[in-house]
Amino acid sequence: MHRALAHAALALSLAVCLTPSSFAAQPKEQNGVAYINGGVGTDEQNAMRALKADYNLQLIFATKQTGAYRSDVQLDIMDAKGAGVLSVANTGPMFFAKLPPGTYRISAAAEGKTFKRSVKLGNGPKEMTLHWENDSPDDPGVQD
Repeated sequence: MHRALAHAALALSLAVCLTPSSFAAQPKEQNGVAYINGGVGTDEQNAMRALKADYNLQLIFATKQTGAYRSDVQLDIMDAKGAGVLSVANTGPMFFAKLPPGTYRISAAAEGKTFKRSVKLGNGPKEMTLHWENDSPDDPGVQD
């Protein structure tokens, strides 16, 4: 009987550990801003996509437009006045943040290439994908 209970407990712990929600990065906070980072592997990507509606900034980092993702990006987000809001190393391939409405400057760096983007956020989601091999690193101006 004791052995059966031990096996049942082990099976339950494995089932809990292997559910898709456990693959998603745990929400973190910096300077009062909630964010999640991850998306390595299909299960983690699906888990993050299930949470994306809660975040108004949704960034995806890719090497090529064919979908080769990258997870080695140094991400810095500043407010309109240039004050640092978030600074997170090794982000990607998906990064979601819940920022107050406003205009932000994004700096995403990897492989010696730094992307600069300006974005105006409201309460609704804004998704941006940066492709290291195909996109210009220059800021095209504020994207609504």
